Amino acid sequence: MTLQVPFDQFSATVQRVLGTKEVFVTASGSGCLVTAATGEKGFIVAARTDLALEAAKKKLKHDGMEVSEGTWSLTVDTASSNEARPEPFFAAVAYKSGESMPGVWLDAGLTLPTQVQVLRGMYEEFRETGELPDVSFEEFVRLAEPNVVIVTPNEVQSFIQKKADNI
Repeated sequence: MTLQVPFDQFSATVQRVLGTKEVFVTASGSGCLVTAATGEKGFIVAARTDLALEAAKKKLKHDGMEVSEGTWSLTVDTASSNEARPEPFFAAVAYKSGESMPGVWLDAGLTLPTQVQVLRGMYEEFRETGELPDVSFEEFVRLAEPNVVIVTPNEVQSFIQKKADNI
């Protein structure tokens, strides 16, 4: 049996429910999985965080926990926790809308897109959903006055690390 809690409540929950300060942390995607268990209790307390491994360890140690790398599990996970996992690129487009406020469109993918690919994806989505009248791609770009921003996985990790350093 597993009790999943928000990361910010993990340390207090582990101490209250399990009566231990021993926790295990492992990288999981772009964040971490944190677990704790005792043989006597027969269940696991788990939390996920977007913090990088070192930042998660730092936060847990700050909370007074004894931190080791690893994870508790009721099932055997045959995939390596250190296995490379694809991380997304994010694209955001601010655009002039028909309303008083500008619009924002978001997308994500596993490869670095060009600005034209991002705008083409936005154009196609708006056409499919009926949000866009019958206009050409070029006319759409002219009328929307878009500003495209692409955020790489490294930039996402940098943002997360800066936040973690301030904990």
